[in-house]
Amino acid sequence: MKTFLFLVLLLQAQAFNTVVPEKSYADPPTGDFVTNGIITPLDQEMRNFYIRNADGAIEVQLTPDAKIGLQSRVKRGGFEARIVEFQLGSKKFSHELPMDLYVKRTFKDAEAVQKYLKSSYKQIFDGKLYLEPIPDHLPTEKEPWISGKFLKENGRFMDVQIGDKIVQIGTQGHDGQHRIMGLLSQKDIKPFVQQAFVHGRLKGSVFHAHEVCLRMLENPNEQDDPNLGRYLFIGDSISGNYDAALRTALKGKLNIYHPPTNCGPVSKGLANIVQWLGPYDQPKHRWDIISFNFGHWDSSNTKEKYQTDLEAVIAQLKKTKAKLIFVTTTPIPGAYPDPTNPSEANKATGRVQKTMARFINPWALEVMARHPEIKICDQHALISNEAFYATWMAKAGFHKKGENNPYGDLHIPGLLSQPVGRQLARLVLDTLGREKESLNLHSVSENDLKFNPAALSGRDPVDFLDLLTKDARLRKYNRH
Repeated sequence: MKTFLFLVLLLQAQAFNTVVPEKSYADPPTGDFVTNGIITPLDQEMRNFYIRNADGAIEVQLTPDAKIGLQSRVKRGGFEARIVEFQLGSKKFSHELPMDLYVKRTFKDAEAVQKYLKSSYKQIFDGKLYLEPIPDHLPTEKEPWISGKFLKENGRFMDVQIGDKIVQIGTQGHDGQHRIMGLLSQKDIKPFVQQAFVHGRLKGSVFHAHEVCLRMLENPNEQDDPNLGRYLFIGDSISGNYDAALRTALKGKLNIYHPPTNCGPVSKGLANIVQWLGPYDQPKHRWDIISFNFGHWDSSNTKEKYQTDLEAVIAQLKKTKAKLIFVTTTPIPGAYPDPTNPSEANKATGRVQKTMARFINPWALEVMARHPEIKICDQHALISNEAFYATWMAKAGFHKKGENNPYGDLHIPGLLSQPVGRQLARLVLDTLGREKESLNLHSVSENDLKFNPAALSGRDPVDFLDLLTKDARLRKYNRH
């Protein structure tokens, strides 16, 4: 693997608190714990290091035979071709894999083993791929794991040969990323730019890890421009819709980052915000501005839980000393169902029409009112009021399984993602005191407008370009 460029910085250790099993990750071997956090250094050989998460700083020591793996999305077909390709930022990496690969999946306890055996070896997730040989093994109550030789990819699963039996085991774990153990080595452990998922035993106040799976939080091969500020935008798949427009508008103006995941509901934000923020207390890793949103995944949340978790996230964000922007949650279009219980006041009614207008956004804005220094990018208002969104708002949404809605779902499609991306970009510069600085030119061409009339709801293309370029119109829906 290409050597990651990095700067070894010293971090003053925080007090050790506690280690708890990580529910969203693979079940650890019986007697083991699993935890995760951003890596910070303890010694230059990285035999010992700290991981930092919401519990504080946990000292990790590698066992002599510790396996180091990579956690990343992998192109389908890569394992059969024995070539794993993945991307970190704009950099692409490629690893050749040995011809013989192995899969292992550990069960939580004897009860989990019994349940699996009764299911006649149904498909299961949470396995890991190993480069070194592992003996064939069927699970027992005393030895609760299953392992065998990789044969081929089978959709989201791997066909695994165990003696004369073939079973299907998925090697995707946290965020649907594959875990490939033995692909990396100790020298690939880098502080401040990686999240480590560690399996092992707690002895005194030190976590002794026999497996470490690394996940990149930043791409250390892409150096920040030291003359530019650093911007982190946090959001679910909607932020992926406007990602390109946002980056185009701010290219060369800021170093821009997004957590390497769909940030999902506010509960996920609370569980992961320390890792996403990274070593903001270290030079060259500080954030100048952060925008954030949690909404669509909270469409069945309660008011109390949503607001409590959002306040806790904000408390962590404020520690960075960065300027903060909250982004309202975009509307749910009209082809989704009507709410079934519109009178409920303290629990959102699910992914149905007007959920964001009646519940999530008002709840969020109540919280923001207690933090007047946080600016508001009201994407919901822009989409609700600009006529270009009328057709999409009326016709996009829910459709039966196997049927395709040509207008899409609640994700903002194509050209319609441009205004919301530029709206946020405008507020980012304004919040940084750069009101007189223009956004970069948008990427919409005449052909885009000519061949996508439906996206504009039959409206004037010139007016659409005006929305993209006129600061007054972009600022109309933002709140300071």
